Amino acid sequence: MAVMGEEPKFAADRMLGRLARWLRLLGVDVLWQPNLGGHELLRLARSQGRVMLTRDSRLRTARDVLPMESNFLREQLRDVLLACPFDPRNRTVSRCSRCNAPLRPLARDVVFHQVPLYVYASHERFFWCDQCGRIYWEGTHQQRMRDEIERLMRLIGADSGADKTSTAG
Repeated sequence: MAVMGEEPKFAADRMLGRLARWLRLLGVDVLWQPNLGGHELLRLARSQGRVMLTRDSRLRTARDVLPMESNFLREQLRDVLLACPFDPRNRTVSRCSRCNAPLRPLARDVVFHQVPLYVYASHERFFWCDQCGRIYWEGTHQQRMRDEIERLMRLIGADSGADKTSTAG
């Protein structure tokens, strides 16, 4: 479904908010606007060259649509990775999970009063979203996410020898 070498871009319907957030945390460009109806989102997705991810049975047969059969996040991620192959292992902490904007590196001294003291003391790298102002850092959840993705990549038979370090910005 995706062209090889191109970064995938998706639009997720209102029923797939958790999947949209996970894909964003994996560095994937995902439009998610729960106020849009299915057909309206499909038109927008097509105008932006996006594959639409949907649970809506009325849209399953439309072109440029990847139907999500499962209610379970792990299976949805697997289906996306099988239909639109890309390697998400090196792109964590590169896109805002809330608004989808690319993250930018942020100087450590700038975040002193904006993050918990233990976070400031235990992390060197910070990132921020210049659209919504959210601050990110690589916490233990990032490693758990990478572990989960590595399990999924092995399950679908993707090469697991890729560099597993995260890069952002």
